[in-house]
Parts: sequence; structure tokens; C-alpha cells
Amino acid sequence: MRLIGDIILFAVVAVGLGIGSAYFAVNHTDHLGLFQVGPWRAWPEAAGPDVNPYSKADQARRGSLHLASGEGIAFTATTDDEGTPLDGSCQYRISGEEMPSRVWTLSLFTRDNALVDNPSGRYSFHSQDVARVGGSRFEIVTGPSARGGDWLSSPVDAPFKLVLRLYETPHTRGGGYSEIKLPQIAWTSCQ
Repeated sequence: MRLIGDIILFAVVAVGLGIGSAYFAVNHTDHLGLFQVGPWRAWPEAAGPDVNPYSKADQARRGSLHLASGEGIAFTATTDDEGTPLDGSCQYRISGEEMPSRVWTLSLFTRDNALVDNPSGRYSFHSQDVARVGGSRFEIVTGPSARGGDWLSSPVDAPFKLVLRLYETPHTRGGGYSEIKLPQIAWTSCQ
């Protein structure tokens, strides 16, 4: 009788550990293959034929699709350069220079991946339509109140994230990403 009890206990523990470890792995794939430059984070190997099964499961669960290595790479920032979480009640200056890609976009989303209501109807900037300062430099401001220049509306009293996508960049599959000068995210003021 004791042998049967030990077998049942062993089976319950084994099943619990198996399900628990799979759940943990699928819900914490954001650390697998992470590449970070300042506040910008990317997962260059989250798409393609060699992607790990946990990343595939996470993408299926979230309904997300990463850019394939030949298409480009997406960087996400949830903090400013100082490491402080991005707050929709504050204004931030995103400034940088031209990046090594055919085209790049910068978009602002809520943490739930929704676009923010914007009276100007602008939800992102494209490398071809952003104003240039002194040649190749650009400057985009985020904040809850409309302002002139290149501005993206942020959600009042809610965190947000910035997504920078580089399309057709020569830096693929993790090679040379550390050489890219990504934009700086600087806090300027809060309401």
C-alpha cells in the first residue's frame, strides 16, 4: 500500500513540476534572447525558423508577431534613459540621428499595446516625415497636451511604451546591434 502512495505522490509532483515549469517558461520568455541598449530592448531571435518553442507559444498567446530577421528589428522602451518608467502625465524628448535602415518608425502605445487617442490623428513618426534639426538629427516630444513640432500624445496618468522599428537594416540576427546609436529618451517635465 505504501508503494502505491509513493507512486501517486511522485506522479502528482512530476505533473505539477512539468506544468509549472512550462507555465513559467511561456510567461517569462521576455528574458530569452533579450538584447538591450540603454532603455531600448529587442529580441532579435524571436522570429524565424530557429525560434525556441516557448517564444512561439508566447507569441501565439499574445497574438503578436515579431519582425523576421531579414525584415528588420523592433526595439521597445518602457523607461527613460535614467531607468524611470515612462509616465503619460510627463513630457519626454526622444532625440537621435539617422539610423542604419532603409526606413524606421517610432510609435507610442499603452502598455496593453493599444494606440492612444490623439486629437492630431498622429500615432507614429516615419523616418521620411520627421522634421530634421541640423541635418540628420531629429527630435520628437511625447506628452498629454498638444504642442507644435513633432509630438505624440501620451495617455494621461498611465504608463506607456515606445516602439522603434528599423526596417531593412544591415544589422540582422544580433550582429552589430550594439553599434546602432538608438535615440535618447529624456524626461523634461510633468503635469
